[in-house]
Amino acid sequence: MRKIRLFLEESALKAGQQLKIAENNFDYLTKVMRQKIGDRIFVFNGRDGEFAAEIISIEKKFLFAEIKEKISELKKSPNITLAFAMVKNVGLDFIATKAVELGVSRFQPIITNRTIVDKINNQRFKIYIKEACEQCERNDFAEISEIKKLDKFLAEAEISKKVLILCDESGQAGKASAVLSKISAAEKEIVILVGPEGGFTNEEFDKMRALKNLYPISLGPRILRADTAMVAALSLVQEFLGDW
Repeated sequence: MRKIRLFLEESALKAGQQLKIAENNFDYLTKVMRQKIGDRIFVFNGRDGEFAAEIISIEKKFLFAEIKEKISELKKSPNITLAFAMVKNVGLDFIATKAVELGVSRFQPIITNRTIVDKINNQRFKIYIKEACEQCERNDFAEISEIKKLDKFLAEAEISKKVLILCDESGQAGKASAVLSKISAAEKEIVILVGPEGGFTNEEFDKMRALKNLYPISLGPRILRADTAMVAALSLVQEFLGDW
């Protein structure tokens, strides 16, 4: 049986601390996982590492657990951002789950000329990130940045000297393995840029290709769906530049 892990929005966690667990986390522990007094769970807050705790009392709408020991220090994921245009037929749950499992540190929603969905439910997105971190045994927590128009995002990225990796479906980009193997990204933020349904416009491609810190990569001879491109690009970047 896998570990039962909970992300808790506590300002700090330490051995000997008693935690009041209520609402969705309470329902998950008692109704889904059928936890009882004396059972062991694991908690993290994205800052202090991971801790083992024991359930010491259960009430009607909440329970108390006591932290027994720290079992691991905080392990930060690689400094990778997924900059993505929201896609109508790709749910937030898919984006959050797959990107968190593949080590993304932050999410940057963007609006492009062909973006169909131009709003994002941050609260729901955060719930999906929480569940993904709990499931894949990360003890850090991926951030969600404010949604931005592509032009503003590119201007800020150029000034900050981030390493931009563009998923280029136009047929003009180099093979991913060849491009990525030449990038020195030590201590820099790596941003993977994935376009919307219908792809980027020619004008947007021209603006992006003019940036000196942008590296276009091909993901193969076929046109991929946006969700497939996200997974493929993240896997390649992790292999060549990330921390497995």
